[in-house]
Amino acid sequence: MRFSLLTLLVAGALVASNLMFVVVVAGDAPVTKPVVESPGKAAGPFAQLAEEEKWTFDPPVNRVDIFYDLEAMLEKQFGSELVDQRIIPGVRAPGDEINQLREWAKGELSRIEGFIFERKWDDALKTTESGIKKLQPRVGDDSAIAQITDKMKRYRAQAEEAKIFEEAQEKFDALGLRVEGILWSPIGSLAVINGEPRARAINERVKDCVIINIDTNRVDFLFRYNRRRFEFQRYVGEEVVANKPGQTK
Repeated sequence: MRFSLLTLLVAGALVASNLMFVVVVAGDAPVTKPVVESPGKAAGPFAQLAEEEKWTFDPPVNRVDIFYDLEAMLEKQFGSELVDQRIIPGVRAPGDEINQLREWAKGELSRIEGFIFERKWDDALKTTESGIKKLQPRVGDDSAIAQITDKMKRYRAQAEEAKIFEEAQEKFDALGLRVEGILWSPIGSLAVINGEPRARAINERVKDCVIINIDTNRVDFLFRYNRRRFEFQRYVGEEVVANKPGQTK
């Protein structure tokens, strides 16, 4: 009887201790807070896709695209030295073009100097005009080209002056003026010129020219040609032979 009562008391004590343990454990359990999404981090268009399903642009082979760094691709393919010097197979580098143009200009300048030396003014003018027209747009790219272009311009001006002077000389020689002698007079020296009825003084007209000076053995004439003024000389007794067009003395 006593043993049964003792057993019941022990069992009751065990049940009460278990209930107290459960209550304590349940009271200390952590409280889970609800997850609230930050309003600043809105879901993007790819938020619902898996990472491997997100679309990326992969251009096909040999497709030229503006979003690719061409210089980096060429550097990777040909090396940094080739890219820096712009030596790309199949593409002419700007430096090569300048070098070729410079060599061409030197050859043209040599030709022009030859024409000037041979007094071929028409050939010199034609060559300088074509050379200047080709080189003028590139004078800012190379100092040598700029210098050659300036020389061509000077040769062009020289050829123009020489050509018109020779044309005027031919027209003057065609007059056939010959100074037979020089006379002294109280009003000044007089020039005896063939074909003239009397001796002529300074500022007098002889055919298509005017006497501007009379020296002891020479007479200076002013001759107008192509709206320009030229001065030519005739010595006493000098024989004049008119040159044919293109003929030099």
